Amino acid sequence: MGVVCPSVSCRTPTLSEIQWIFFQIPHSLMGKLGRFILGKSFGSLEKAIDILCLFESEHLELSAQEIADRLSIPLSTTYKYLQVFKNKQFLSKNDQTNQFFLGLTILKLGLLAAKKTPVMKIASPYLKLLSDRSLETAILVVGDGQNAICADIIESPRAVKFMTAKGHTMPLYAGAPGKTLLAFKDPAFIDQLIETTGLAKLNKNTITDSEKLKRNLADIRRLGYSESDSEFESDVCSVAAPIFDYKGQVIASISVAGPAERIFRENKERLIDLVKESANRISSELGYGKTREEKEEYS
Repeated sequence: MGVVCPSVSCRTPTLSEIQWIFFQIPHSLMGKLGRFILGKSFGSLEKAIDILCLFESEHLELSAQEIADRLSIPLSTTYKYLQVFKNKQFLSKNDQTNQFFLGLTILKLGLLAAKKTPVMKIASPYLKLLSDRSLETAILVVGDGQNAICADIIESPRAVKFMTAKGHTMPLYAGAPGKTLLAFKDPAFIDQLIETTGLAKLNKNTITDSEKLKRNLADIRRLGYSESDSEFESDVCSVAAPIFDYKGQVIASISVAGPAERIFRENKERLIDLVKESANRISSELGYGKTREEKEEYS
């Protein structure tokens, strides 16, 4: 995730937006595409998908050698996959660095998949309204395994603000957006995440004690919102609330983020109310809290 910085110095990277789009493509569709472009001539479908999944917001470009090393496959085999992906525009190549990055086909398919994601379409105007009313950066986050992904963002109009990019990943256990998603996971998932991550310390206020984290998650469920201060990024504070679908499942979180002096010291309670109101309105449009007959419209 980004940092608090002047607006004149940064802009959202195009490649990271493409990376976010990649995460919108259903695995079933990826499987069909993999069978189409690879056929039966060489390699496994699973390995092909593994190559594409290596591209993350922290690794927007990768060399053939890096891909081969990370997947423990021969370099010659790696080049065969990369050539097919390049021919079909699933990957493009930076001729100056000889590194590969996600291509236009990924972008096109992801955009089509995103159109079928109701929360993205419904949340968009509320995200803009939240940023306008709070004068802070507003973020929509969705889950991806044990991580959270920035699905959409409206930056603060202020010069000093929190910045990140679509597609940027963050852990579920650090920061208000991720913890809001984690709080509504089943206990077995939470225990597995704690075991897998070890609750590694990511910043000065990261919660590294499992029992303390579980108490915090219980508070989030009880209060209906989460807050954080320098848990994932230094001097970045955020407030987040869960978004429910018509089945009553948490499918995303909406949040505001910015420097501590503005988020927590000036208008914390107002921001909490704004974030919760935004989450409630999005959830309502997704069918949350509707009658049985009304819910049938969303199924």
